[in-house]
Amino acid sequence: MGLTDLIDRGNSVIRNLPYLYEVLSPIDTDAPFSEMNSHNYASKWKFSKVIRSSLFPIYSPFRGVPTLPCENPDRPPIQNDQKWFFLNGICTNRDVLRLNGKALANLFGRTIHLLHNPSDGIILDLLECAVGRTMQPISTLDESVATILKQALETEKKVILIAHSQGGIISARACRILAESLASSHRGALLKKLELYTFASAATSLEIPAIYAEHYYNTLDYVARIGVAGNLSKFSGKKFAYEATGHLLNTHYLPHFEANAYKSPTRERSRLLGYLDSRRN
Repeated sequence: MGLTDLIDRGNSVIRNLPYLYEVLSPIDTDAPFSEMNSHNYASKWKFSKVIRSSLFPIYSPFRGVPTLPCENPDRPPIQNDQKWFFLNGICTNRDVLRLNGKALANLFGRTIHLLHNPSDGIILDLLECAVGRTMQPISTLDESVATILKQALETEKKVILIAHSQGGIISARACRILAESLASSHRGALLKKLELYTFASAATSLEIPAIYAEHYYNTLDYVARIGVAGNLSKFSGKKFAYEATGHLLNTHYLPHFEANAYKSPTRERSRLLGYLDSRRN
């Protein structure tokens, strides 16, 4: 990362601070699978653990991305030689990740394979979003995601990766690693089997036209504003925006997505919308 890029990121972080206080707004406990509703967790203890892990920092930057047991929809999952992954964002422990996966599984009717980006607490997570995990000398998280995706691409007809928030940074770097590793081989066609969908991506760039991508963001979301929303020209793929606050996936993004509220400035159509499970109604 050059000095100019670092200065630009710093300016963006400071310039958008007025939007920071609305990261959790509106507080909607009635949204399907809301992260704010204690009843969506196995116990009150689990919910209190979510709050504690979000507030108290535990910094260990060189962890890999562990896979968790996948989440299935309430009805039999759609089977068509596709493999779906989800990579979480900031302040997400395993309980929140499972809740995110459950929401996505029921929305799309697919089995969702969970990739855990461990939280370091809200302060360090936001700091990492501000400077980018790509500044780490050893990108264990990025490399482990790239390996997981590569293995899936070699066996599946199509691979879908949905990433939220800080997961957008990791997925962007993982896609770059993947593109570089496949570029000089006959397996370059594998990239065309990968589709990346981000919500509130904290990444500042993703310029890989070979990978189909769509990016969704709330225009008043602080994390999105220092990421994708503030760097639209540096992203390949389609961009979809909605004028709203809030950063949580289940509470602030998926309801708007399901309602088709996100619009492209160039009137492009969303491929991800076409994957919605028609059996829900």
